[in-house]
Amino acid sequence: MSLTTASADATPERKALWFYSYLPTNMAGGCFDSLLPIFIVLALGGTVGDVAAVSVAASFAAVPSLIFWGRVSDSMKWRKHFVVMGFLGRSIAYTIMGFSVSTGDLLFANIVMGLLASASTPAMSILILESFDRRVWSEKIGLFNRVAGIGNIAGIALGSLWIAFSPGLFGVEVSLRLLFLINALLALVGSWLAFALILEPGEKLSRETFYEHILQIIRWTHDRSRYLPDKIHHFFSWKHLSRVFEPGSSGKSYMSWFLASTFIYNIGAVGFFTIAPVYLLDELDMDGATVFGLALIQAIASTLLFKYFGRFSDRGDKPKLLFFSKVARVGIFAMYIFTAPILAASFAVAVAFLVALHVAIGITWAIIADTQLPIAVSAGPDERKGSHAGVFNAAVGLGAIAGGAFGGISAIGIGFVPSIVTCALIVGASGIILRTKVRTGKGTGPVNESA
Repeated sequence: MSLTTASADATPERKALWFYSYLPTNMAGGCFDSLLPIFIVLALGGTVGDVAAVSVAASFAAVPSLIFWGRVSDSMKWRKHFVVMGFLGRSIAYTIMGFSVSTGDLLFANIVMGLLASASTPAMSILILESFDRRVWSEKIGLFNRVAGIGNIAGIALGSLWIAFSPGLFGVEVSLRLLFLINALLALVGSWLAFALILEPGEKLSRETFYEHILQIIRWTHDRSRYLPDKIHHFFSWKHLSRVFEPGSSGKSYMSWFLASTFIYNIGAVGFFTIAPVYLLDELDMDGATVFGLALIQAIASTLLFKYFGRFSDRGDKPKLLFFSKVARVGIFAMYIFTAPILAASFAVAVAFLVALHVAIGITWAIIADTQLPIAVSAGPDERKGSHAGVFNAAVGLGAIAGGAFGGISAIGIGFVPSIVTCALIVGASGIILRTKVRTGKGTGPVNESA
């Protein structure tokens, strides 16, 4: 029985229908992002160092996995199966987290998350780029981010309501564990929707073919996994990276500078987001509902603007827009340190101040999310867009590893406030590199000037 029709015969609206599989999946993801530090601090009695260690574990596992799954997806020319597999990986990881009794168990679950959930990321990115004309890439990425953002909002709202009311029925620890299991169920629903809605380019898929493909993936993965260390070494070797960075006929490639900017930015941003929730919980003695509420406001702000900024950036200078959003985040992150003195004067004013900051964080994220990938894949000819997406994701992952580690170590070593200021300055440094070294002109194509 046919489950999909060939992608080539589908309308743009039909091609984008699979975006909605990210509604339940991102409900789980949005809830999880705020739930994790709250669970570590309130249920397991952990510290900012534990939050950082668990976050780094997921990123550390995800970087080689992103490379591996990207290569598998490119070799097999499939996208759908890996999106489904990534969603199932999330469901498995959330289930393990729900039964974790120590930070070590939680760390293991996040490693599982990094290994399995990363299967969907490269496949999803390339599926968007392969399905639509490059002139509307940012617009379609904006639409995708908007759909995913709605799921994110719904998940954070679910978490906020759950944290507000369920502890009175089950207690804090049990209610948090149950929320992990609810996330697992949502990710499972997302995997089913992805299987039903995603169109493989040029392929008609039957259930029987799907089962054959799953067996082939298992055999292929078992065979290739033995050579994963060598492939990771090759991926990061200068010989391979020099081919990726090699300019096309239109001019010199700016890819190396853009990756440097991306890596540095993620150190500062992930460091900040590792510190911020623990700062609110431990240093300012706020509750989990407040942390969830701020995350909800931030998600609403970005989701409302994803599609608009995506369409706008397709007609503008993407690096310039990205630069201004990073500069804005320098000030936003730095202003976070004023929450403590404001809180000493008035709790209501402090909450209002935090709300304003998180609205601004959400607005800047809408720009960042819509512009980064198109800039990366436009740094060379079309035949290397998959490689550019791969190294971009790797740079993001490596920056997340360094940022998570930096956030935890610096908060313990020099304190929350100096660490937050340092994270803001690191984001500023990434913006300077972007502004001075990356030039693409308007639209997505690279210009003929030195990087």
